[in-house]
Order: sequence, then structure tokens, then C-alpha cells
Amino acid sequence: MSYQPPGDSESRAAWPDPPPPPSAVPRRRRNPALVVAAAVAGVLFAGAAVGVPLGLLTRGSHAGPAASATSPIPRPSPTSATLAQARALYQQALAATRGSAGFHYVALSTGGTDNQKIVGDAGQSGGSQVITLNSTYVSEQFTLLLVGGTVFFQGNAAAVEDQLGVPAARAPAVQGTWVSISSGNGPYSVVAPGITVADQATQLPLAPTSTNPLPTATGASASRILGTVPRQQGAPGGTAHLDIDTGSHLPISYVSTMTLGGVTRTSTITFSAWGTAAAPPAPPGAVAWSTLGASRPPGGYGGGGGGQSPSATPQV
Repeated sequence: MSYQPPGDSESRAAWPDPPPPPSAVPRRRRNPALVVAAAVAGVLFAGAAVGVPLGLLTRGSHAGPAASATSPIPRPSPTSATLAQARALYQQALAATRGSAGFHYVALSTGGTDNQKIVGDAGQSGGSQVITLNSTYVSEQFTLLLVGGTVFFQGNAAAVEDQLGVPAARAPAVQGTWVSISSGNGPYSVVAPGITVADQATQLPLAPTSTNPLPTATGASASRILGTVPRQQGAPGGTAHLDIDTGSHLPISYVSTMTLGGVTRTSTITFSAWGTAAAPPAPPGAVAWSTLGASRPPGGYGGGGGGQSPSATPQV
């Protein structure tokens, strides 16, 4: 279900809804309440590893006249011009992202014990991801390649067991082996999303509220789009900002922050190498997933061993 950005009905009609927040970054293949995906979600998502500040940016509220017990306290709202500008820049950034031949990105999700890192290269029809995450299977490390609609997987024993559903007794023999996963195979709907340019464009959930000019170390012109991440799909609401190059409208970084159960999770994504098309070759000698005797693990493929089915949304 899509959400409506803040503003009056006429303003909402003028601008398309932003994409829904990722179910996790945003987290890649885990409980959506823990991903900010970003990736997510999450994702998702923006800037810790490469020097983009992670300070939480929120719009301050101002005290208004005393209100009755049944009346909400009035809160300031952005002007229609401010909202229109923020929404326009956000839509231009999404369009520029979707139209790119490809790019490199680093997505991080931190907070609590469930941390995740994705280093990826996205192309229009393929790409790659190198993923490290913590789960009840301990530390999982694995690589995904999307080539011609087939996902190729290579990982350690913990990832083989969790992501592919290979029995624990056999997982050590499969680790380090390239495994081909075709559409219709059990884990495909979990490992395939999030690898292409179009998938990554959905990992920047934001209901824009305002924009600010952003100084850069290189002197290039940049803008920061500030806003919120609405509650959806079991994930709590939060705040986020997207930094973009003012000339090309291409994203520089994205940061979202959410708090759940007293734990604050920050999801970040940084972007580079815009226009570089990712087209990894299929690895030779891959073993078909259907030959491994695998089955759906507790919590689902990529569920981390928990009792809750994972999200198919990639993640940050």
C-alpha cells in the first residue's frame, strides 16, 4: 500500500507518491522491523562509511498557544512552496537514479547487535552484491550475482544454511561453491530483489518536507532533501535525508534513522561511479540449487533462523 506525503490534497495530487519504505536498512533478508534496508529497508539508504555525517536531522517544533485537553497542539508545517520544491527534487533524484546505466554503492545498517553491510554494483538488468550480516547462524558472508535472470550465490556455511536452506550437516561442503538459483526456486524471491538499478531506486523512501544547500569538499553544488520515513510493513517511522548533486540530481548519499524497542538503527547508503554499467559474467561450474536437497529453513530463506518470514526487499 502506498502512503501519501504530507501536505494538502491538491499538493499530493500534483506529485506522485514516493516508494514505500523498505522492509528492513534498510535489512536485507531479515525481520522488516530491524531493517532500515535499506535497506533497507533501508534502502535503502547513506553516508557513514565515506564521510557523510550521520547526525539525525529533524524539523524542530515550536510552542503554540495553549490547547484544550481535546485539541492537538498546533505544529508548524512547511509552506506549499517548500514542499513543492522538496518533492520536485526528490522525484528528479529518483528519475535520475532509474535512468542511470549503473552505479556503485555501500549500504550499512547499524544499531544493536544486528549489523549489516552490502557492497554492490547495480546495472539495468544485472549486478552484484557482497553481503555481511549477523544472525542466529552467527556471521554470514555471501556474494550474489544476477546474470540473465539467474542469481549466482557463493557464501560461508552459515549463509548457505540460512539463505539457501541447505541442511547444517551439508552446509560446510557447499560453502565457497557457486550455486545457481533460478526463478521458481525457493530462495529466488529473497535473493534476487535489490540487485538492479530499478530495485535500488526503491531503497530511498522519503516523504520530503524541505531542502537545504549542502557544502561539499570538492566545491560542487549539492542539496539535502529532508523528510520522514512513514510507518509501514511492520517498520517504525523515522527520519531521513537524501543528498543529491544539484546539477545531475544523482544521489550522493542517503541516511535514515528509526527507533524500535529502545534501539536506534541507522541505515546509510553512499553512491559513486555513476554511469558504470554492472554486467558480471556467470561463474563457471555453478551447481544448481535444486540438486542440494535444500528446504525452507526456520523463519524462511534468509530469515536468520527466527520464526518470522523474511522480507523479499533488499536492503539496506
